[in-house]
Amino acid sequence: MEPIKKLFQSSFFLEINKRKNRLDLLQKEIAIFIPNDLVSLISIKSLVGRTLIVDVKSNAVAHKLKLQERKILDSINQKSEQGELLNKIKVRIIIQNKKIDKKLKVKSIYPIKKLRNLVHSIKDSPLKTSLNKLIKSRND
Repeated sequence: MEPIKKLFQSSFFLEINKRKNRLDLLQKEIAIFIPNDLVSLISIKSLVGRTLIVDVKSNAVAHKLKLQERKILDSINQKSEQGELLNKIKVRIIIQNKKIDKKLKVKSIYPIKKLRNLVHSIKDSPLKTSLNKLIKSRND
């Protein structure tokens, strides 16, 4: 167990823990300045330079966050002792895993009617049998 503790106390993991703690602190600070209904829908992913990257779950939440961006940035920068900490919020929309049905749901009946009329107008031939197969496959 000791070697694992030493590994987690190395400079690499200390830097990761510092970054994680800083993002958690920013998450708490932003939760103070945004409406309560948006707090659970927003998660801070990273801080790149002076740009805060935020993940949201819907387009509506992203829009509301962008509307309040300046207010949030001003309040965070006033609270910080370092001067201007942030100058931009980048919002990424995380799309939930939705299964998309790739089958054509609405089939146009007009071309099938035209093909049926053509089939009835021609005599027995390989073309007529091929068209019949095509019509039957479109109806299934």
